[in-house]
This record gives sequence, C-alpha cells and structure tokens, in this order.
Amino acid sequence: MRLRPVILLAVFSSALSAQDSTIKLWTREPIHSAILNQDRVVYVSTPDGYENGKDKFPVLVILDAHDQPQFRLAIANVGFLASRGTIPRMIVVGIPNGKDRTHDLTPPATGNGAQNFPTAGGAAKFADYLIDEVVPLVRRKYRTLPATVLAGHSFGGLVALEVATRRPGAFTGVIAMSPALWWNDSSLVGTYYDGLVKSAKPQRVFITSGGYEGDIDRPTTRLALRLDSLKSSTIAFGHRRYPDDSHGLTPAPSLVDGLRFVFEPIAVSKLPIYSLGQGTDSAALAQALNESIRQYAAGARTFGMDERLPEEQINDTGYIALRFLKKPALAVWVFRKNVELYPESANVYDSLGDGLLEAGDTTEAKAQFKRAVEVGMRTRHPVTLESARKLAVLEAKSK
Repeated sequence: MRLRPVILLAVFSSALSAQDSTIKLWTREPIHSAILNQDRVVYVSTPDGYENGKDKFPVLVILDAHDQPQFRLAIANVGFLASRGTIPRMIVVGIPNGKDRTHDLTPPATGNGAQNFPTAGGAAKFADYLIDEVVPLVRRKYRTLPATVLAGHSFGGLVALEVATRRPGAFTGVIAMSPALWWNDSSLVGTYYDGLVKSAKPQRVFITSGGYEGDIDRPTTRLALRLDSLKSSTIAFGHRRYPDDSHGLTPAPSLVDGLRFVFEPIAVSKLPIYSLGQGTDSAALAQALNESIRQYAAGARTFGMDERLPEEQINDTGYIALRFLKKPALAVWVFRKNVELYPESANVYDSLGDGLLEAGDTTEAKAQFKRAVEVGMRTRHPVTLESARKLAVLEAKSK
C-alpha cells in the first residue's frame, strides 16, 4: 500500500507541531480615516500562539466583516489550510462596513445605475483607505510580512478588482468572490481586463462565480475567458465556477480556493517530500528533500517570505526516515540539515539527538540533548523538559 507522508505526519509529528485548539477571537482596532473623513474600526485576528512568539505573518484583508458568520469562517479556513501546509499562517484583518456600503464598495454609476444607486462611486477612495491607512496601521501594530491578500465578495469583489487594476502590486493576491460585474451594464468587464493587461507589477488574481447568480456568473465567465488567454509575465490568473452555488454561498469555497491559488508557489503539501511512498530509498528521500528546499525558496522569494523550508516539514521528514523507513543514518542527515537552517530552535537538536540515539551514537546524542536544553532554556521552548528527561535517562545509564 502506498502511504503518503501527510498521513504519516499524523502519527509521527511531535507535540511541538500540534495546533492550539483554543478559539481565538479578534481585536477591534479603531482608526480615523483622513481619506474617508470618518472614524472606522477594523478587526484583527492573529494566529494561535502569536502573543508568545516573534514570527511575522502574511496578512489577509477581507471585506464585509460585519457578516460575522462569514468572517469567523474566514478565520477558521485560514487556520485549517495553514495546518495542512497549503498556505502560511496569516493575520486576518476584517473590514466592517460603514454607514453606506454601496457608496464605499462601488465605482461611479452610469445610466440607470446613477438613478438606482445615487450614493455610488466611493470605491476608489475606499481602496485608498485600505491600502494607505488600514494596511499601514496593521503593519505598525502587528508583526507582518510583505505578502498581503485582499478578498471581497459581490460589491467587495468590485473593490478587489478596482485595486488589482488601479493600484496593481498593492496586494500580492486579489480574490474577487462573485464580483458584481453587472454594474454599469457589465462594462467593467472590459475596463478590468484592460487594466490587468497593462499591469506592470506582479500579482495573483483569482475570481469566482456561482451557477445560480446569472447576472454575476455571465460577465464573470466572460472576463475569465479573456484573462485565461492573457499572456503576462506579471499577472497569474485563476478562476473557479461553482455550478451549484447561489450568491450567498460562494464566499465559502471562493476564499479557500482563492487562498490556495495565491499561495500555490509555497504550498508545502505539493512539494516532492509529500510524494514519497513506502518503498522510498535513501537517495530518493534526499533528492526529494533537496528539491523541496529549492522549490520552497524560489516560491517564498516571490512573497518576500523566509526562504527556508519550514522547520516542521524537515523535522517530520526526518521522523519518517527514522520511524517509518527505519533508516537512522538518513534521519540523522535530515536532522543535521534542520540544525543548519534553524540553529536557534531547541527542537532541531532534540530531534537530532533522537536520530543519533537510534543510530547507536549515545555520546553525540547526549551532546545534542544537552544543546537542546541550553537553547530551550534561553528561548523557553516547550521541548526543553522532554530533552532534559532524555538526557537524564542517558546519563543515568552511563553511570
């Protein structure tokens, strides 16, 4: 039977990589917008363990956060996808609506739209508010990485496309979920296509529609067909249609698929180490790990992220070699590579000690467990007690 490492990780991953199951609510951040001339508020949800760490994170900005079931689902989906190695852990920033959602989230109206929506036309200023005020606020107060994603639904999808075309590069990824492209008799299909064609800055753009939202589905599909044929060195484009979904349901699958598309270049679940099978030999595992390290670095570079393959992925690969493939020498090689990449982590020394112990090198194993304790005491790493226990057992046996 061919077993995937993703299954094995559930068996062999250490307590270090276990996710905190505590439900985490968001923080309300007041903001006075000089652009909108209003006092507003944004919601900020940080990843589990944020308060006790020093890591920096990409940011997801999601509109219509007054819809709290949708906002809670967004936070939950981000956590779920990150736990599966599909996207990085993220800070989620919710943008609640102001007094006039239609004004904030629509371009200027023409024709009958000008009569039906007399307050329309504030999307450009609202986009500036997001880019020039909200994102800087989050960067000042939270530990962030340059990678930032904007997601909006319906009118919010228009704002997302406004940003992608009018302020290209302001966001690394843009997810337009069921954008209201019926606006102005669907003339924005041409406007947004032309804007994306001229984009000189790299960005990843993903749009969606549902089969039960005809006035949105038809123009969105037209835009997608045109963009599918676009040959661009700067725009990566994706589209998904949900034939069985209505307008109110598309945000759920759209955000998941959009985030997977945006972060596809660094999805660890697609790296070569995840295609290893039961009969893997040492050479194949080493090659897969080296290629995974190379691929991840290339993808992370485009997001301005740490180019090192995450410590947990290397660590789990080492335990697969140790516990499942029964190849301690190979495991030691993997763990040593993790030590080279993450010398500040107590866990890499603890894992190397496990590998050396299985390989029969008790003396060097004791040295690594001791090193794990030293680093762990300094960094308050939770593995410290376990490393100290292992060291005490080995020292007692040597007396």
